[in-house]
Amino acid sequence: MPVKRRFILSASALGVLATPGIRPASAQAWPSRPIEWIVPFGPGGADVLARTLAPFMERHIGNNARIGVVNRTGAGGEIGFTAIATARPDGYTFGNLHAPAFLTVQHERQARFTFDSFSYIGNVETETASIFVAPNSPHGTIQDLVAFARANPRRLTIGLPGLGTAMHLATLAFARAAGIEVTLVPFAGGGLARAAVMGGHINAATFGTGDGVSFVRDGQIRILGSMSTTRSQALPDAPTMREQGIDVIAGTDRGLAAPAGLPPAVMERLTEALANAMRDPEFLAAARERGMALNYMPSAEFRAHLATQAEEIANLWRTNPWRQ
Repeated sequence: MPVKRRFILSASALGVLATPGIRPASAQAWPSRPIEWIVPFGPGGADVLARTLAPFMERHIGNNARIGVVNRTGAGGEIGFTAIATARPDGYTFGNLHAPAFLTVQHERQARFTFDSFSYIGNVETETASIFVAPNSPHGTIQDLVAFARANPRRLTIGLPGLGTAMHLATLAFARAAGIEVTLVPFAGGGLARAAVMGGHINAATFGTGDGVSFVRDGQIRILGSMSTTRSQALPDAPTMREQGIDVIAGTDRGLAAPAGLPPAVMERLTEALANAMRDPEFLAAARERGMALNYMPSAEFRAHLATQAEEIANLWRTNPWRQ
């Protein structure tokens, strides 16, 4: 996959002589112990991203880098986001940063982090939201689901990976666009929401389109509609919401971030490792197999993109807060 541009710090910014091939001592020594990759959600979705990408980050960081993926779940991702933001900024902790989830938390309650609490490494994928049901669900289409909800206000249960997450806001947007009232059932991750709908404990679930690809192919769940502008390449038979008369577009950006104040040389190593991993043929093949919706953005572009989202979320909270 072509890389749009590389994020390179100047020699003066690194505080070293502009001699080819010379890196500051801190970068040469790093990493000398395992790196912790924090995933703020449970199995499925974010976890798949981390465990798929981690071996390639190890490869391109070099120096025999070892990365351990650790799930820090709860509070709609807040526990994990806080763990990333408050870690020692030494390059031994980074993790998944999802938008709008880490932005919504800052409006819902007194968070222990702000937009400036992070070093933004880059975006990995932009996953659209979709609504899924069990194979034996009586709802064959999204319009069947909507008709049931209109006839039975608040009896339609829709699972999602946490409140304040992109999938939460996507479900609210779907309900508003369809003119229905539903009951939301939050879980600690997309995998748990998927398991609940597969087990018949809830009527439907909202999670990332790519997160459901293998389960749809295996016949374990059915997709009723994706909240995207075009059909998924991995699931070309699945219609979009717009095709079915419901005008809603929603999803989530899944990127990587470390604590603010990261040494510039280490930040450069991380951003270069991500750029190289994102064009590694083996990683691209693994991502396709898992239905990942790759959308690489280097550090500066990722930060600017999130800054725009932060303004949009702030305006949405002022005019139409999603929590009372």
